[in-house]
Amino acid sequence: MTISTFRFPAILFAFVSLFLGSGASFAQSDTATAVLEEIIVTATRRAETLQEVPISISVLSADEILATGSTDLKQISALVPNFVFAAGPNQGLANMSIRGIYTRVEPDAIGFDQSVGVYVDGVYHSRQFNANANMGDAERIEVLRGPQGTLFGRNTISGAINITTKKPDTTNFAGNLMLDLGNRSLVHGRGSINIPLIEDKLAIKVFAESFDQDGYVENITTGNDNLASSEKTSGRLQLRYTPSDQTTVDLSVSSYESEAQDYFFEHIDGFEADGRDFTTSNNTENTSKIELSNASLAIEHEFENGFTLTSTTAYLDDELRFLVDVEGTAFPIIDARNTVTSEIFSQEIRIASPADRTYDFVAGLYFDDEQSSSRAELIPGVFFPFPPIQNTSTILGNDLDRTSFAAFIHANFDVNEQLTLFGGLRYTDETKEQTTEPAQCEVFFACAVFGDLTITETVDAPVDVTLDEFTWTGGLRYQIREEVMLYGSVGTGVKSGAFNNTANPVAAFASNDLVTEPETVTSYELGMKSSWMDNRLNLNLAIFYMDYDDLQVRLGCVDCGPGGIPDRFLSNAGEATSNGFELEMVVLPTDSLRINVGVGYNDSTYDRLENVEDQRAGNILRDASGNTVAFAPEWSINASAQHTTELMGGLLTSRLDITYLDDRFSESSFHNYPDDVLEAQTLLNARVGYRPTNDKWGISLWVQNLTDDDSDVYRTFGSAFLPMGTNRVQLQEPRTYGVSLDYSF
Repeated sequence: MTISTFRFPAILFAFVSLFLGSGASFAQSDTATAVLEEIIVTATRRAETLQEVPISISVLSADEILATGSTDLKQISALVPNFVFAAGPNQGLANMSIRGIYTRVEPDAIGFDQSVGVYVDGVYHSRQFNANANMGDAERIEVLRGPQGTLFGRNTISGAINITTKKPDTTNFAGNLMLDLGNRSLVHGRGSINIPLIEDKLAIKVFAESFDQDGYVENITTGNDNLASSEKTSGRLQLRYTPSDQTTVDLSVSSYESEAQDYFFEHIDGFEADGRDFTTSNNTENTSKIELSNASLAIEHEFENGFTLTSTTAYLDDELRFLVDVEGTAFPIIDARNTVTSEIFSQEIRIASPADRTYDFVAGLYFDDEQSSSRAELIPGVFFPFPPIQNTSTILGNDLDRTSFAAFIHANFDVNEQLTLFGGLRYTDETKEQTTEPAQCEVFFACAVFGDLTITETVDAPVDVTLDEFTWTGGLRYQIREEVMLYGSVGTGVKSGAFNNTANPVAAFASNDLVTEPETVTSYELGMKSSWMDNRLNLNLAIFYMDYDDLQVRLGCVDCGPGGIPDRFLSNAGEATSNGFELEMVVLPTDSLRINVGVGYNDSTYDRLENVEDQRAGNILRDASGNTVAFAPEWSINASAQHTTELMGGLLTSRLDITYLDDRFSESSFHNYPDDVLEAQTLLNARVGYRPTNDKWGISLWVQNLTDDDSDVYRTFGSAFLPMGTNRVQLQEPRTYGVSLDYSF
């Protein structure tokens, strides 16, 4: 897959020329004194500048997040090279891919883990349906590419996302209010207030957010024209206590709730297709609701000898409920109602040595415990092909109990002023236990079709899924001069083995469909972090090669599910490789103009993937070795230009963002059929804002998807309950526009 047209290069050239041209007129009067701000990250579990860390990282500050209008990780992904957060048929599905490594994980698959770890204030969020929650009052978002097996641990085998929220300020009373109003009845309000209760000792911060927008998809069967609508509310209460200059205590309690009428898919061929965009025909509306409740306590104490002890304790209580029309047609054939709950307790303790010595290290212990459950209610309709169970209900259930323990250390040793050696080691011990509940059937025949008549009580899986693994990293960092650093590293990562949901664990184990092996990777990376033009230009480059063994993939078959309905299950693909590079540049051509450019290139391939069912070829088994991994575009490019000028006693800021995503195969496209290709896409967003000098208010006009692009963003092939196979798609959300108001005090 390549950039096959001149569309994107032409737009990018015009984009840069426009802003460079406008900036040139100001360059004559600019004194060129502005420099790029220092960016602090915590990717190494201690505060360091971005240009010092030998990892490929993209960082978005709070100002950058607001300037782009981003509200969640799916929107953030467009601003990060080699990061794809693709669309899906359910808001609980997190189709994330970093550096071309992707595994489809169903929202109710409690025995599975993602390839990308998401952390909020150091707390790991393991369930995928909480990955795309509103980011709240974020201070910054760090996207770490490549396996982070030493400091972040398991299930960060392709990367990690590290979100840091703004903490309370014990000295200043402050607050802000923001309101977005836009088309499709958009009302998006958010605000925070910071109150020092005891000066320099104790402060409280409260943040709240509400998002409500109508949909843009019509169901031609039910007449509902509000699909893809969204209602979200979230809140966070934070306390900061600093009993001394050496000790900080942070307590955070948050909640999040999201309800959606999901944009499932629309048929583009077959008898269900109506030839119109943004229409579906399913007889049952697909809806989903997410409820998240989280609490964390972080205590940090610096001893007199400079060592710092950090303790992070967290409890997560999350729930996802969704209703889905399984076959997605106008006929009442079969629906499914799913409920997923998860409770996770985690504890991490770290000790960090002083950073001003010949050597420094971070070492720690980590523990977490999870209890999750999945309940799937299958509801066959009047068109189900087995009349005795029409209009009945069958409930299938699985429960998961997981405990994980890890010990880790990461250290740096300065050989001299230029050369630093670094390395780390982590040991992980994990056990997953799964139990299956007996099917609850309204009639005997329903249990015979969907469940297993022999299971009359809870059955434990005949094996546990265990992980007993060392992961490590090693490398060197060479400071050519103060502004230029080169690095090279080799590291490993691991993703836990998995359980498949099942109605009969003993039978599934006998047929080798119950569990998968852990997935491992060895990663090689060479990089450069550099500053030029008296710190007016930062240029960072990373080149990588990643070699995966036992890559977990989500396979499927047409008739292997309960009652002979289609099913999906996780298996091991054998081998895969991913190689490419990321190039990121930030430059201040003038004091009034800032340009960001990110370029990602990726080649991700299944080196060995055999005996994969091919629905398009009549459900025969075929060899998919050598094919491209889904959601792995060769090129991902983003660029932005932001210009500020004085106007009428205030500042006028204009910004233009452009993102390009190359051709890529959609989910589960192991055989790389042309019909599975999502064509290359270019999106433009623009914003113009005005803020009076030294005033407390501001106003902005904005538009997203300026050209009203309607590319396919999701494709799948389905043959379930249909006389012939059909192609199904989702389209890019149409142009949105509006006005933003903000007030600070």
